[in-house]
Amino acid sequence: MDIFRLEDVHLTRGTTEVLRGVGWCVPESRISVILGPSGSGKTSLLRLLNRLDEPTSGRLYYRCALIDSHDVPCLRKEVGMVFQRPELFDGTVRDNILFGAEIHNIRIDIEEILRLVALDPRMLDRDTATLSEGEAQKVSVGRSIAVAPRVLLLDEPTSGLDPTATLQIESLVRHLVDALGLTCVFVTHLIDQAKRIGDSAIILIDGQKVEEGPVAEVLTCPGDPRTLRFMRGELTNE
Repeated sequence: MDIFRLEDVHLTRGTTEVLRGVGWCVPESRISVILGPSGSGKTSLLRLLNRLDEPTSGRLYYRCALIDSHDVPCLRKEVGMVFQRPELFDGTVRDNILFGAEIHNIRIDIEEILRLVALDPRMLDRDTATLSEGEAQKVSVGRSIAVAPRVLLLDEPTSGLDPTATLQIESLVRHLVDALGLTCVFVTHLIDQAKRIGDSAIILIDGQKVEEGPVAEVLTCPGDPRTLRFMRGELTNE
């Protein structure tokens, strides 16, 4: 079953057409990768999925209803977002994990949340200012899943991390999909990362979808010559 469906979606900022006629189906309980060079519209596409941006034209469905028919706070509870850089509040790990749960009056097992994101529960009273970037990103994920979302959107969440922390975050995302049945949409410009983590992929170049399908198929037998140029490192953004 598809949790999102996009039909001929356009997004324009000023005189720039950021997304051009994108159609896409996002399967439930899988990891879907948005892949492409810098400036191709990946983050803009991701932001449409919890209404941080609104399409200029076209139709976007969430759970079979037009996305703008969903109340925004309720939608964002169901569709969480983890940004490229960890955006934690001042205070402790505990304060951050509890933030959304307290707003929505949800009782949680906070130690279990930390275990799910591969952090020691003894870190609960650590000041967030003392965390490594990898630890802070895990706390960001923990804060998002504490409100029991259906979907987790991740915007290049490993871009500032070392290789070990990168693999830990990738493993965490896979675990959350398998253990909780989450749907994850993962933005990356790294082909090897897409191969490691993705079930399916969409490739954007210059705001257009040029490929869509299972990751292995898309990256082994691409149908558009621009995909080959991107994979060879010959294409940035057009």
